[in-house]
Amino acid sequence: MASSARYWLDKLYLTYFLIHLPVLFCVDLVPLYPASLWVPPSSPLHFLRELRVYYIETYNDQFFAPPPAPIPSFFPLFAFLELVFHLPVSVWAVRVLFRGGSGSGSGNQGGLSGRAELLLLVYGIETALTTATCMYEAFLWDPAVVTAEQKVVLLGGLYGGYLAVAILLTADMYTRLLRRLDMVDARKKDQ
Repeated sequence: MASSARYWLDKLYLTYFLIHLPVLFCVDLVPLYPASLWVPPSSPLHFLRELRVYYIETYNDQFFAPPPAPIPSFFPLFAFLELVFHLPVSVWAVRVLFRGGSGSGSGNQGGLSGRAELLLLVYGIETALTTATCMYEAFLWDPAVVTAEQKVVLLGGLYGGYLAVAILLTADMYTRLLRRLDMVDARKKDQ
């Protein structure tokens, strides 16, 4: 892959992670905050409740709807993964991608290190699988609760964008790592 293509892909990933961080803090992780911080109208983070209400009313995302909406058994696990995996990787990725790949443990000023590419490959695979699972579940929601038009916006726009970036990231990091391994194999043959 040409270095200019890598450059633009890395900028895309930086933009993705810069968007993903506020989404994590303002939407995905909010239920993990103490209710006293965001539910009562006098609470300091009450705007998060208002944002959540707006999101639910606008997109009818049943994963975030209040009871009696059923929450799939996998969803708390996915929220936990967002806290312990997505959040730290996203913070790290912003720092590393903002520096253009430097500081990623390799001294490689021209791009991401092999370790960074490996972590982003794992992140991409995990994100693609969990997003696809959520999309499949949402696709099956009762049309009496979530209309076909709402599903198009939710699946095609919101979740679909995350899935597209995750698949691109996975394929790109796989290709970069494969190129590294091919170079190592070629050097071994020359010895």
